[in-house]
Amino acid sequence: MTANVYETATTPMFYSLRKPAWHALREPSQVEKSAERVIKEEFQGGFSIENRPVSVFLNGEMVETGDFAIVRCASVADPNEIVFDYCTEKFHPLQPIRVAQIFDASVCEPAETVVFLGKGENMFISWKMPTFEVVKDEELEMYGIIRTGFDTKHGTKLYTSIVRPVCMNTITMAENWSKAHTDKKNNRGFIWTGKGTNRNLAQDMGYWMEHVQTKALIEADLVQSFFSKLAKIPVKNDEEVISILNVAYPDRDDVSGYFPWQLREAKQEKTADVNNTLAEIRNGIFYLWGNGTKITPDYYGILNSASEYFCHYQPSKKPVAESIMFGSRADNIMIMAETLNKFSK
Repeated sequence: MTANVYETATTPMFYSLRKPAWHALREPSQVEKSAERVIKEEFQGGFSIENRPVSVFLNGEMVETGDFAIVRCASVADPNEIVFDYCTEKFHPLQPIRVAQIFDASVCEPAETVVFLGKGENMFISWKMPTFEVVKDEELEMYGIIRTGFDTKHGTKLYTSIVRPVCMNTITMAENWSKAHTDKKNNRGFIWTGKGTNRNLAQDMGYWMEHVQTKALIEADLVQSFFSKLAKIPVKNDEEVISILNVAYPDRDDVSGYFPWQLREAKQEKTADVNNTLAEIRNGIFYLWGNGTKITPDYYGILNSASEYFCHYQPSKKPVAESIMFGSRADNIMIMAETLNKFSK
């Protein structure tokens, strides 16, 4: 069972759009499909789930215990029934096809991946969220993910991640990244969880997926509008660029005089180190203003000079992709964007 993907005798329950997965279970689809269509066409209709009463032989007769077995029913892809888990009458797992239908109606985007894990007791659907350029012709991808467990252990989770999920390992990586970067105000990370004991689980799941995607679309439109505004403001001369850089990344004041004399030298050295770094930032961006990649002579060009510097030129001992998206590099790019916004008023 490759990467814990549910493989029947005829159909690996794995689907991806355009980009292949490392485990190469199936060739990626070149045609955009809804999640419901994926299950019907790629997974032979999938399977259904039933809660069946549990009985024990007691005092010479079969007696129902009041508990239920969560059963994966026989299907075209897999004629064998199995028990996922046991539950009470309050637990009502969603049907896989229903999860797909809610996804399609709420997100209104083609499925990027649709995967069933284990023996089918867990599934996830991912979609590509709106992106915008960090530097020209270069985008960072963000995925929305809905993960649903059909047993009592996993529940339903909605989150965003920079990790594209295609198997158990990658969905775990995506989930860990999401937990470490949760910021609900900014529509990223771990967004919502639900359980099968919630009789409104399907409704709530749809509401939250629609909320996440709609907010992402609005933010993408706002960013695009902001970029368009900056592109309409020409830069007068190099002195204007230097002025903007000094406002965005000013030197720190030497406040060592406020410290005990025993600590002043160390404080001065720390301030000097910070100011050297800030000078490198200003000089690096200014250099790219004249020598960067397709830099236009406007405020949008200054922003792209800053983006190109922080994304490709600023030294780093660690991989920069995550920092570009949400870390210190993203913060520094945002500082330039906010400074340009002030200068443009």
